[in-house]
Amino acid sequence: MLNSTNNINIAPYFNLSEFACPCCNLVMLHPKLLAKLVELRNILERPVYINSGYRCFEYNQKVGGVPNSYHRIGLAADIKVKDINLIELLEICENIDFNGIGFYEKKNFLHLDVRPTKRTRWRE
Repeated sequence: MLNSTNNINIAPYFNLSEFACPCCNLVMLHPKLLAKLVELRNILERPVYINSGYRCFEYNQKVGGVPNSYHRIGLAADIKVKDINLIELLEICENIDFNGIGFYEKKNFLHLDVRPTKRTRWRE
């Protein structure tokens, strides 16, 4: 059950609870990540679903996240958008200039982050 404290709109089309850790309801969300996700939503003109936002240490381990995951510090989100080709979504995200983009074709989602280091891309 989501903590009602997190049930607030933080930007057009996004609610803070969407970014909360599923096991503890804690949230960390960098404003730059939110701004880029809002930009993506405005370009697509359709909902952007957050599969995974902030992850506490325990939940990150449970889902097999890397120990230094950007999800752990509010700099990353895994997203899905209905009725759009994942390659097309990837190209749009490249134009928005997310620093980290992971392409997960089999699971049909993109990892997006605003890491402070150089641009990184990967595919699984």
